Amino acid sequence: MYVFREGRRSTAGSELRAGLEQALLCLFQAPDDNLLMEALLRAGELECSLADAELPQATNVSHITTALAEAFIGSKQRFDYTSLLRLLPEHLPDRLEVSPPEGFAYYALHPRLYADLMQRLPVRQSHVLVVGIRTIGTTLSAVAAAGAMKRDLQVARITVRPTGHPYNRTTHFRPEHLSFIHDYARRGAEFVVVDEGPGMSGSSFLSVGDALLAAGVPRQNIHFFCSRQPDPAHLRAPGAADRWRNYDALYVGLNCYVPDEAKIYIGAGEWRKHSFTCQEQWPESWTQMERMKFFSPAFEKLFKFEGFGRFGSAVHNRAQASASAGFGPGCQTPNQGFGVYERVPGDMLCLRDLDSDVLIRIAEYCAFRTRESSCSADVQLDKLELMARFNFNQEFGRELQLTAPFVCEHPVIADARMQPHEWLRCTDGHILKLDGTTHGDDHFFPGPTDIAWDVAGAIVEWEMDAAAADFLIEQYRTRSGDDIRPRMRPFVLAYAIFRMGYCKMAAEAMKGTSEFDRLWIAYERYRAYICGNTGIETRKPLAGSPEALTITAD
Repeated sequence: MYVFREGRRSTAGSELRAGLEQALLCLFQAPDDNLLMEALLRAGELECSLADAELPQATNVSHITTALAEAFIGSKQRFDYTSLLRLLPEHLPDRLEVSPPEGFAYYALHPRLYADLMQRLPVRQSHVLVVGIRTIGTTLSAVAAAGAMKRDLQVARITVRPTGHPYNRTTHFRPEHLSFIHDYARRGAEFVVVDEGPGMSGSSFLSVGDALLAAGVPRQNIHFFCSRQPDPAHLRAPGAADRWRNYDALYVGLNCYVPDEAKIYIGAGEWRKHSFTCQEQWPESWTQMERMKFFSPAFEKLFKFEGFGRFGSAVHNRAQASASAGFGPGCQTPNQGFGVYERVPGDMLCLRDLDSDVLIRIAEYCAFRTRESSCSADVQLDKLELMARFNFNQEFGRELQLTAPFVCEHPVIADARMQPHEWLRCTDGHILKLDGTTHGDDHFFPGPTDIAWDVAGAIVEWEMDAAAADFLIEQYRTRSGDDIRPRMRPFVLAYAIFRMGYCKMAAEAMKGTSEFDRLWIAYERYRAYICGNTGIETRKPLAGSPEALTITAD
């Protein structure tokens, strides 16, 4: 199933340079850990994009990343900002490709954890070569190398970009990298491969390890620094189980760099224990993909990871706007990448709560997002349609035919979580929208899209009949001035297809756990919705013609 969207985007080189320059200037004027983190992430991003483009300016920027990493973990006592500004290249390409560092944006992967991991590395000699797997491995490699320097080791670092099929990556070292590798191998050095993950296949780590072996590095000198410990039997690269077990791997574990008041862990679906009276009420969750969350000791505050640096700042701005408009809970200044929210007493809504008041509140909220969450980001409706067509074909073995096109008239950062349990009726009767800030621009679909995605999500998740859906759409039109009806149908279908694919993939990933049944039931529910509840007509194909599905636009 196709559920992860392409996060890679084209950005002006001047914009990336200006962002790093501004971060360095802010750091010079008022140095603190948050500004240092922001500068480090921006340096790693620019270094990565230049290295991907095989441009010589990457070398200068790598020195900036390295210096910031050393300052970040406290291995450098004095810091010369002026020299770093001089290292910034004056001229960069008009466009550079960048990808979000998912661990820093979504998964609370604190860079300092990799410096800590370096302290555990068994070292037989005094030399270490760190190999970062781009994207996020660029920054992580600098931090790991700084950790080696803190141990007074001789260290160098390079970064690589494995290529090929996601389940079968290959790595090829550039000539200058091979010279580093051969030199350090002769010295008996340890080779540390750094990235987040491994992902579902493990192929990126394995491809780098295999390339080091081919370059003459002894297997016992190769170490993987990972953000999670996989079950090798479930990795999907060719021969992954045996290959993975043949390498030494170290894992960072749960992020310990969290706010002081973040004491009660409620990530990985644990929050449901505090929100529902019995497990039968629990909504499904792909727990491996959940954001890290905590309650304060007295349960009056919720801490939710929303991103380091500018990633978290964008989320916080949306949270503030929602709270100010009376739609979201009160929020405070982010702390170490975590949003800080007031925990409001009340009851989460469920399907039986749907009435005209709830429909009006949903309409008001969607109209609010049309105004306040509008965006100028590139809306890729072609990718959204490709997702819908691909997943439908995978599931039903039929071609999807749409009689109405996807149209974007109001591009927004969507809420993308319109399920009943994401709404809270406060003790005074006021209805709040929860969890409305992080999912519209993460690495899943839809990404920036038309507000119709959220209206469609409400229709599907609340299992609205035609009368309820018509009432919602009309209430939204009254409050926004946007006649959304002509463009709704494709979004309703695409939303249901995405959720079907998401839950099916999640169930596969969660086999052997108590979560599998919930996810599979949800998958079946979305599948049934596609087949029967959105104006879909299935028909038997004529002899020799492909099967087809038609969704009417009326």
